[in-house]
Amino acid sequence: MRRIFLVDTENVNIRALSGANLLTEDDLIILFVTERTNKYNFCDKNISILNSKAKFQKMNVISNGKNSLDFQLVSYLGLLIGSTKKDDCEYYIVSEDHGFYSSINLLTNCSNHRLDLIPNLRTVVDDIYNEDKELDLADEIIVELRSYGYTNKTVTKALIAIHLVETLEELEVNFFLQFGGNLKIFNICKPIISKYKDIEIA
Repeated sequence: MRRIFLVDTENVNIRALSGANLLTEDDLIILFVTERTNKYNFCDKNISILNSKAKFQKMNVISNGKNSLDFQLVSYLGLLIGSTKKDDCEYYIVSEDHGFYSSINLLTNCSNHRLDLIPNLRTVVDDIYNEDKELDLADEIIVELRSYGYTNKTVTKALIAIHLVETLEELEVNFFLQFGGNLKIFNICKPIISKYKDIEIA
């Protein structure tokens, strides 16, 4: 089953692509970028760091009015569905804008394809995990980082970076996406992560 992700880059940032490294070569990520989002959050350098097997495509849009990008994204989604004869594709709009639901409902009723609105790729690629273990890990990370005086915002970013990762590579990519080159928080979290996850951390 091929999965196609259409990303609203005005509504989400690069962290929404966390989990891209778990996609396959059959998957396609289409980034609807403006001049600003293409230059900063979704620049080629950030995309390459994701280390994904999925194909990436950029659609340059001119955002010259309210919801301009949204209209172009939905129009292209309709074009994709109309030009695909097989029913072996799943389509996902990556955005936190619930206004897309009206279009998704219409297109779902007019086709046999699966369509959904998701806030990030993790929603799709991580269906099964040990919830209790994840909660224990989160609790310990919260206590540790707060003992260093970090704010709730920083703690939340660390939890996002750790959530559901299975390899050291995923962990490093996620912490980079959250904190850039600052390794201090990553180094604080390492011993705790190694207690709960079967990841070999140096």
